[in-house]
Amino acid sequence: MIAFDSSALVKRYREEEHSEWMADEMERDSHWCGSALLAPETAIALARALLSSDDLVSADARLSRDLEFFDLIPVDGECLVNSIQIGRGFGLRTLDAIHLAALRELPPPFRYLTFDARQAEAATALGIDLIAPA
Repeated sequence: MIAFDSSALVKRYREEEHSEWMADEMERDSHWCGSALLAPETAIALARALLSSDDLVSADARLSRDLEFFDLIPVDGECLVNSIQIGRGFGLRTLDAIHLAALRELPPPFRYLTFDARQAEAATALGIDLIAPA
């Protein structure tokens, strides 16, 4: 199972460094999950990054289709409370701390995919297995 952060998932819909690697990993392991924040955060990031409205419409359609195959972890009160400790403890931004707090609901084993260096460092410290390109 692969758990995603939005910094990684956006690479599926916009050609960036490591986009091809991401596609290969997603084909190799088709059990995808992440916090419920993936949907809005990825869609907003794509709107900021894509210049053409046609590209955005296409990316939104692919994202909507893919999200049907994701196990999304609800962001509930307990998750938000846990995110405070994680965010303060590792100096993370709020949404990054919430992503990591949500992962505590997942049964092992899973691998976490993020391209955010601070979040990766915190995930490692929390004992979460990371996946990254060589």
